[in-house]
Amino acid sequence: MNDHENMQSESVPDLQQTGSKEELKSGEKLFTYVLFSIGLFFLWQSIMLWLRMSPPRSASAAAVPLFTSGLWTLLSLMVIIENTRKNSPLTMAKSITKKLKLCVSYVLPKEVFVIICAILVYCILLICKANFYVVSSLFLYGSMCYLTGKNLVKNIIWTAIFMGFVFAVFRVMFGVVF
Repeated sequence: MNDHENMQSESVPDLQQTGSKEELKSGEKLFTYVLFSIGLFFLWQSIMLWLRMSPPRSASAAAVPLFTSGLWTLLSLMVIIENTRKNSPLTMAKSITKKLKLCVSYVLPKEVFVIICAILVYCILLICKANFYVVSSLFLYGSMCYLTGKNLVKNIIWTAIFMGFVFAVFRVMFGVVF
């Protein structure tokens, strides 16, 4: 065994040996509940569509949405059940104020909050009739620079490639005018 493998085996404790549970990542629990809720909504919609179809319903256009949304709901429920076996940082906190502070930072990390604010600004600018290509380029470049924090030139290249693709597909092929 080389030094790197030896260091990894020493630094990562075996969860079964220590008896501690695996810890949930930031936002993981809330995200699974959101996925489950969306899945339930689409399952309900696809059941309503399926009931309006004439027999044979299993061969109707509603069969695929029903199967997909049912699978989505089932799998997200399985993830929720699996997450009950994991710890979160909130389980260690004693006081209510400490739990509340941890909850806000745990459910909504700084990076997520900043990107949500950027999306809101992006949407407001589009509603105010700002130029789609300029606003989208700035949003995309700014988001990539914030999240990666490096490769500013590479981010410009990726932004240009993406915006060129958007222009080619929507403006040239489909004739959508922004």
